[in-house]
Amino acid sequence: MADRYQGDPKLTLDENGANLTFKGGQPEMDRGLENAALISLHTREGWAGNVYQRSPANRIGSKYEKTLEKPITLQVFNDVRNAAKSALQWMIDNRVASTVEAEVNNPTGKQVATMVLIQPPSDDPLVLLQTKNCLNWISQKLDPAHLRI
Repeated sequence: MADRYQGDPKLTLDENGANLTFKGGQPEMDRGLENAALISLHTREGWAGNVYQRSPANRIGSKYEKTLEKPITLQVFNDVRNAAKSALQWMIDNRVASTVEAEVNNPTGKQVATMVLIQPPSDDPLVLLQTKNCLNWISQKLDPAHLRI
């Protein structure tokens, strides 16, 4: 981006939520496509802010995060891929992107990694890498329920 003051403040996600990065008092900026994709993926269905949208077409929310909460199976990989593509379908419908692809894999036994490729009509593709660490499984291993009975 040529002008550091143009665009949207760039959101970066980590295990504690969303963050903004500032340089010299100015937030790091994004052209908007990455933020839109992250918000579309990580806002759950039934988001309370949708009450302000009169048109159902303008309401946001996806099954992406909810699908990631399921035990890791081959079927869940397909479900996560479909949820990611479904969450971003609006980009194709509104001609913000010409294609949206998603790949899901299991780099370690307790992670699900999603790579989303968004191809804008007249720009370089945007690649988003999302990794879900299944911390609840680690917690169950360290404090198994059968020891608390």
